[in-house]
Amino acid sequence: MADVLGSLGFTQDLPDDSAELDDFHLLSNALRNERNTQDILEYKHDLVERVQRRLQEQADRVDTWKEAGKNQYDDVDMSLPILCSTLNVNRFRFLLKAYWRARLQKIERFATLILDKQELQRHCSPQELSHCLQYFVAVGKCLKEVVLAKLPEEFQTLVQESQLTEARDMIPAPRLDRCVFIKLLKDAGHVAVDAEGTQLVDMKAGDIYIIQYSLVQRLVQQDIAVLI
Repeated sequence: MADVLGSLGFTQDLPDDSAELDDFHLLSNALRNERNTQDILEYKHDLVERVQRRLQEQADRVDTWKEAGKNQYDDVDMSLPILCSTLNVNRFRFLLKAYWRARLQKIERFATLILDKQELQRHCSPQELSHCLQYFVAVGKCLKEVVLAKLPEEFQTLVQESQLTEARDMIPAPRLDRCVFIKLLKDAGHVAVDAEGTQLVDMKAGDIYIIQYSLVQRLVQQDIAVLI
């Protein structure tokens, strides 16, 4: 965007294109990962805050340009820079909202598991945890009133098949054994591609594999690979 606006003479207070492009790719990769695995991945706090701050700065800049465009003594046409900045803001907002929606779908699906495991709670933002708790309470209340209240007492639980056993066998969990496509963003070195850890593959940046997610979960979580 800076190249287009710079050619028109709008060079003041423009964002760094390289940093903006990096954030766009990072947010795109985060969205791909959320959509292509059931794993509760760590929330990208720093990335989201940085993108939101940049969006606010661009929105303020657009407002400034709109005010300048109303000046009847100013011969500069501000319509093109306003259009470029607005389109850029919209594409980032689309990605950001899609990222939040993808995470919320998984949080609602595995709400019971998240509330049961502190490690997964640390992967969520405060807003996501609040929504998770509210969703669990609302759905649980509905199920108890509509279904569980009509069953024998030993079956009136949301987390156990029966209160006669101690196993919490009614908590849905992500399936991490499914096969996924991954693309290496960095060299990963030798990675085990079997459950026993005997078969090693030297994974290099740019390589694409189809493999069980559990075997490359660490690579995805550390942003060494992206799901495609």
